[in-house]
Amino acid sequence: MRPRLRERVRYWFDNTMSRGTSALIGWLGLASVTLILLVSGLVLLLAPGDVGGNPLRVLWMSLMRSIDSGAISGDSGSPVFVGLMLVATLGGIFIVSSLVGILATGLNGKLEELRKGRSRVVEHGHVVVLGWSDQLFTIVDELTRTGQRECVTILANRDKVAMEDEIHARVGRPKRLRGGVPQRRSDGTRGSRDRPAGPGKRDPGTHAGR
Repeated sequence: MRPRLRERVRYWFDNTMSRGTSALIGWLGLASVTLILLVSGLVLLLAPGDVGGNPLRVLWMSLMRSIDSGAISGDSGSPVFVGLMLVATLGGIFIVSSLVGILATGLNGKLEELRKGRSRVVEHGHVVVLGWSDQLFTIVDELTRTGQRECVTILANRDKVAMEDEIHARVGRPKRLRGGVPQRRSDGTRGSRDRPAGPGKRDPGTHAGR
């Protein structure tokens, strides 16, 4: 059975909404333009005398009321005109509040991604440790004491914050710490091309005096 047009449109809309913050902001922008054009058209059609029949003026008034909810307090004219301006104001309140919520959600998502330590490492000469074991604390302790490496990248299937807290509790906190999954190619390419140090084995470049 072929999907109906309504199902196709809904499927396309759901896929667009799932693309993230930028797609949602785009939909809000489209809703804003639609609201302004609709209210302006109705004003020109039903109450042209209140704006002198000037399309640019009514577009500007609709835009200001959708952005600033207090602008409607100075409106005067026919009930139809004031009612349409009220519609623009209420629609603007909904759009602006939705925009604030979307931006806050997107920012929280980005902060959560950074908290997990998934950002790319751009420092040269850092150390990459594959996996997680008790010997890892000895490696990090030696690197911290010598001060030859400021950034340690640990590719282990563990939460970055949990790893950082455990390392901090036992050997002190390194200046920078990243996390990742050893079997995931995208995580392995976040570090530089330096040779990694596995658990229990240290990169020769980490020796003091080199």
